[in-house]
Amino acid sequence: MAYVCEIISVADSGADMVSTRPDRTLYQEAAVGVKCRYKEKPGIFFPVMWVTTEWSLLRGLLNGYQKRLADRISMTKLHPLNPGLKPISPGAKFGGFCVKGPGQTLSLEVAVEKAGNTSDLPSFGATYGVRRFPPTGAGQEGVDEPVEILKSNSRVSDVWIGTGSVKTKLEVGRIEPWYGAVYRSGFTISGSKPLKE
Repeated sequence: MAYVCEIISVADSGADMVSTRPDRTLYQEAAVGVKCRYKEKPGIFFPVMWVTTEWSLLRGLLNGYQKRLADRISMTKLHPLNPGLKPISPGAKFGGFCVKGPGQTLSLEVAVEKAGNTSDLPSFGATYGVRRFPPTGAGQEGVDEPVEILKSNSRVSDVWIGTGSVKTKLEVGRIEPWYGAVYRSGFTISGSKPLKE
């Protein structure tokens, strides 16, 4: 899967930051994920994620996401009071892209065809990652461990389904999208746990 999104993120103890420090709660993210399995438990692994803020980069690396800092991430935003834009409905088009270095590293488009629901979205199971911190000096031990990222409270709403297209500079072979989707989601991340000692 591939996505481009905007994320509003707050800690349990810092929900007031949405108003007091909005710059510390909002960022954009773009990612590519692949289906995988750990033992008999299916899941998804994101070999690369790009983000637009340093604090989300650091938090992601600590949890096991393979995050990198993007130069820019942009995506379609509709506004219900803009007379030149219609609300989301069949025929609406969305686009998003990530720039890292020269040109777009990832670009997505979705043409909405119909309203959908949660069952129209793929279920990947667990989210897996790798926490990797090499030693930087003599006597230090590095960290190189596969982890399961602990996610809970997952919710999805406002699902719209249609056709999708993906372009990327990543060497992932031929891409044939099954479909595209536009939706809202929310979840809690409470850390990660090692998959082996």
